[in-house]
Amino acid sequence: HTTHRSGGYILGFRVDPAEKLKEVFTEIEGLHKVFSANPIFGVDFSVEERAGSLSSVSVPRETDDVEIVNDGEAFKAYYAFGGEPGEKREVVFCPELGLAIEKLPEGVTIEQLWNIV
Repeated sequence: HTTHRSGGYILGFRVDPAEKLKEVFTEIEGLHKVFSANPIFGVDFSVEERAGSLSSVSVPRETDDVEIVNDGEAFKAYYAFGGEPGEKREVVFCPELGLAIEKLPEGVTIEQLWNIV
């Protein structure tokens, strides 16, 4: 039997002739005892060494020396190429980036947009 959460399946089989039933039961019972004591989950592993304590493998946190400046210049430059905020633009695949982007205006390249940022 399996639990209701895992599907509630019942696996069964038939033993013919009925006289072999006791022999099959003894074999299955023995296998059940062996695999219950030392189950095989399909993955072989060996423990080479014990893991150290959390404090011995932790690395102190470092603060990056970065200043984030958001002055809106990138948006001004983006809209300078044409279009209005909220305007729907055609979406195309950009092989340079490997993802979909809004279609760029004529004469504008990805490199130019990266230089804006």
